[in-house]
Amino acid sequence: MTVERRYYYRQPHELQVHLRYRNRHFSSATGRNLSAEGMFLELQNLTLPSGTLIELEFQTPDRAWRLPALVVHHHSGGIGVVFRDPQPQLLGSLDLLSSLPLPPSALTAASRAHAL
Repeated sequence: MTVERRYYYRQPHELQVHLRYRNRHFSSATGRNLSAEGMFLELQNLTLPSGTLIELEFQTPDRAWRLPALVVHHHSGGIGVVFRDPQPQLLGSLDLLSSLPLPPSALTAASRAHAL
């Protein structure tokens, strides 16, 4: 049984993440439920065992990120990872992302959904 402690608040974001394993591009995932300590990665048809060391590459509005991480749990929908070092500045970068205006196509889709 593993002990997982969270010291930072989790935030619901959606982020395209590229996984690297042994310094090679391995897979792409959707990062969700992010905090300064880690995130959940939604993956299709791929399970990495707990204890696997990986690197995460992703982009936020103000910078490109490449973070070493450790797989702490997995199930059929994806994996939970913890960053090697906490990244409190990541949450500020993601706040920038959520404050950006939506593109016109997203606004049209949102207004159609609201009309239903």
